[in-house]
Amino acid sequence: MKLGLTHVYTGEGKGKTTAAMGILLRALGRGLNVKVIQLFKRDTGEQFFFENSSVKYFQFKPVHPFFKNYNKKEINGLKEEFMKFWKQSIENLDYNIILIDEIGPGIAWGVIDESLVLDLIKNKPENTELILTGRDMPLSIMEKADYVSEINKIKHPYDKGIQGRKGIEY
Repeated sequence: MKLGLTHVYTGEGKGKTTAAMGILLRALGRGLNVKVIQLFKRDTGEQFFFENSSVKYFQFKPVHPFFKNYNKKEINGLKEEFMKFWKQSIENLDYNIILIDEIGPGIAWGVIDESLVLDLIKNKPENTELILTGRDMPLSIMEKADYVSEINKIKHPYDKGIQGRKGIEY
């Protein structure tokens, strides 16, 4: 089986992480080894699942930029913190599939350098499938990807003030 393609799930709709996790579920069912790098999320159902499994799981936990307006000083602090996290989380790339969840907003908000992701796409192991998620994915990354899916919002309960629910949105 030939692996090694890059996937992007982006857009304003719900389901980017869900789609990526679906691929991981398939991969695990087929005996593939996976690594999950989840950014800007905490206390998620998938976090609890992966922490209690043999899956290699890394988490960068600042509040998601979608829910908090960071000032320039805070962004610079997050950039430094992220670089330490990044070096540790991508130290070993010898996996069939690597998912980096919410990388798009990190780039869009200036916490993550776009060049890091482009470099990862270019230099990842040849047989490693890479999945990138998040709204506001830069065009340069989408152009390098093999799959790009845009998930659009038609309607969402958040617009009516209904907050995310455990097990459904997180």
